[in-house]
Amino acid sequence: MRLQLFLLVFFTFSVETFSQKYLLKEDVNKDTIIPKVGLKRKYDFANYTGFGFAAGANTNKPPSNISYFNSWQFRQGIWGRIKLTKHYALGSYIEYARDAYRMESQLIPDTINTMNTILTKQINNNLVYGIFNRFNIKGDKFYMDLGGYYALDCMPRIITKIKPATNDYQYKRTIYNQPTIMNRSNYGIDLRLTYGVISLYSRYRITSLYKNKNYDLPKMIIGIVIDYKD
Repeated sequence: MRLQLFLLVFFTFSVETFSQKYLLKEDVNKDTIIPKVGLKRKYDFANYTGFGFAAGANTNKPPSNISYFNSWQFRQGIWGRIKLTKHYALGSYIEYARDAYRMESQLIPDTINTMNTILTKQINNNLVYGIFNRFNIKGDKFYMDLGGYYALDCMPRIITKIKPATNDYQYKRTIYNQPTIMNRSNYGIDLRLTYGVISLYSRYRITSLYKNKNYDLPKMIIGIVIDYKD
């Protein structure tokens, strides 16, 4: 009788333990969801901030040369990509880009000739959309993006600050909004080399900044971009 009772208890405990183990195993497998978004996943995205400087020579001779150190680009946007193979992904981005060129002389001459130019700035406030091909060199950590972009200049401006020859007042500041000489639609090529979250980028503008002119400011911007990921 004792032997029968022992076998019954042992059998009941074994079956219960096996059932719990099996159910636990099944529940874990069913409840585990592999995310599709993120690093090394099919989809990925990131916010980014970039800063660069003008590079390259002028095209022909514009009305003014630029100060390269004071001519810069600020970028803020978001990119997303879909991985198609282990080594290739297709992506796009949208951003705001502010291009500021510091001139050495006036781009639009003032009507008063008895003035000395203190500074002239050309500001381009661009909404940019781009498409890129991503080539993974070392997984998702080291890669190169190559693609094209289209930029719409929402608010071009030229700012001049001039000082009179007399001492009647200190200076005169003039802002020209949406000058008719500006080309507000531009497109070009983007190249970006990324390691981790830090990128070196080069942006080359194919079109001219000005309408019906045979001159142009430097077409290239070179700088650094930093991605912000969760």
